Amino acid sequence: MPNQLRAATQRALREATAFMFPEETLRGTLRATPALIRDPARLALLEVLVKETLIEGAPLPAALRSSALPVLGNVAEAVLEALLVDHGWQPVYDDDRGFSSGPGVDLLMLDPTLSRLVAIEVKSTIQQGRWPRLSRARSKQLTPQWLDGPGNAGMAELGMSSADIYLMVAQVHLRNRRWRCCLAGDATAPQPVTEKRQLADLDWLLAS
Repeated sequence: MPNQLRAATQRALREATAFMFPEETLRGTLRATPALIRDPARLALLEVLVKETLIEGAPLPAALRSSALPVLGNVAEAVLEALLVDHGWQPVYDDDRGFSSGPGVDLLMLDPTLSRLVAIEVKSTIQQGRWPRLSRARSKQLTPQWLDGPGNAGMAELGMSSADIYLMVAQVHLRNRRWRCCLAGDATAPQPVTEKRQLADLDWLLAS
């Protein structure tokens, strides 16, 4: 995302409240990635590795880190989706490949009023003492050009454009069982979510 948008998003996330989520939510999202089904031994190893990392706090072996991180990213997306469903949100699109990668938006969900479609970008980490960072490499992320680009399968599938949606950036700390987020009606002005009641109706964004 451009530097100005990235800075505004980081500021909003720092001001957001970190909410806890239960281990039951995490356990319900642990699943294998179909992308590795051609290598059953590696798949079985990653299943065990991810569960040990998230439930028992075991470290990720360096040799398997690059393979496991997309699986962990997918778990974080599933955790956030489950948490928002508990608040009345409705899933519209998610990536069902079982691993988090690619250029498109992570989730598309309707808010509880069913009147606003929200494109959601999920950042995750298992590193103690820090929240996940917003990537500098993907500099156009969450801009209208990126949302409307050909790589955004979810947007294209629904025939939606950046003018039709709201935005959320969420950070999920899988080991600490915490999450926080910011929301925006205008991509240039993300606002921190400090109370869960803000997730029930997004009218407050119009006054921000």
